[in-house]
Amino acid sequence: MTRRHIAVIGKGLIGSAAARHLAEAGNEVSLVGPDEPTDLRSHPGVFAAHYDAARITRCTDRDPHWAAWAAASISRYPDLEAQTGLRFHHPVGFLAAACGGSDLIEAMRASVPGEPRPTPSDAARFFHLPLGARTLSENGPAGWIDPRRLVQAQTLAALAAGARVARLPVWALRTAADAVRLILDDGSEVRADRVLVCAGAFSGPVGLAPGLPLEANGRIVLLARVDAELAAQWADMPSLIRVDLAADLPDIYLLPPVRYPDGAHYVKIGTGSIDHPLGDLESLQRWHREPPVVDDAQRLARALFELLPELATAELRSDACAVTLTKSGYPIIDWVEPGRVAVACGGNGKAAKSSDEIGRMAALFVTESLDDMALRRLLEP
Repeated sequence: MTRRHIAVIGKGLIGSAAARHLAEAGNEVSLVGPDEPTDLRSHPGVFAAHYDAARITRCTDRDPHWAAWAAASISRYPDLEAQTGLRFHHPVGFLAAACGGSDLIEAMRASVPGEPRPTPSDAARFFHLPLGARTLSENGPAGWIDPRRLVQAQTLAALAAGARVARLPVWALRTAADAVRLILDDGSEVRADRVLVCAGAFSGPVGLAPGLPLEANGRIVLLARVDAELAAQWADMPSLIRVDLAADLPDIYLLPPVRYPDGAHYVKIGTGSIDHPLGDLESLQRWHREPPVVDDAQRLARALFELLPELATAELRSDACAVTLTKSGYPIIDWVEPGRVAVACGGNGKAAKSSDEIGRMAALFVTESLDDMALRRLLEP
């Protein structure tokens, strides 16, 4: 293999994974991107999608590609945790629930090789589901991951393999005859043979991958504070996805009580049923700094109280995030400038659980260890 200097732009879930796989394969690697802002409200730069303490991880999925990518990622969690000493994976299990005529359970059964395990008798005992709801459970290693700690682990592993980290945003790329120049926020440069852009929703608006067919959407999540006694009672609660075609919010996801940086435990609920289009850099930054007052949180609260009425008097707060969607429903891994600048973007709201495998595929692609046609077979519907 030809040893190249490859710069990975974007120190998030996909970028940090790609940097680790590139470095462990023997490449010279620079991982470039800012740390999480200390004050979101006044931050003037770019934002990432992993600023959270919990995301669902599971193999069961409607789509066999996403199921396979998640399974491959999950299989590498134990080694990454052992290597770095950082625990980010919590295998509490996963429950899917279908109501109101949804085909969720049938689709999930069809996408996963073999027969998923039958629902244990107590898997749904935590939730108040509609009469007639059909469920499917996946035992550990399904559960949840801490995306911040996963990024930390990937970055530590990349550093251990010889990668360098520049904790600054990139505001421009300049392609020269012998290198690609990355212009950093402080005016300094990083020169590399090739560049892999993993900047999520900001990849296009910042100008690193202009014309990239991504749709950026803002979403709200709701956090309900759980006291220590209830958190202990719910220690074995699985992560949940509920699809109810008759509900106000047809699809919701829910995370069990997780300790957040403030030391308190929160149950998180979110939905893919509401999107707020973010068409340019200014709207993306404004959404992260100060999301507009919308009724999303109220609708999420009603769904939460239906599922977990014990939280009807809980302290609530909302957070904002952004997802990047593609027409195919799969990530885009492709050249922007053939042989010089590539991109790996478009998590479609599913990248956290599959980020290690997406990063690995991107690393293979940018080093031409996985050719275009082989990759397209993996990414086409």
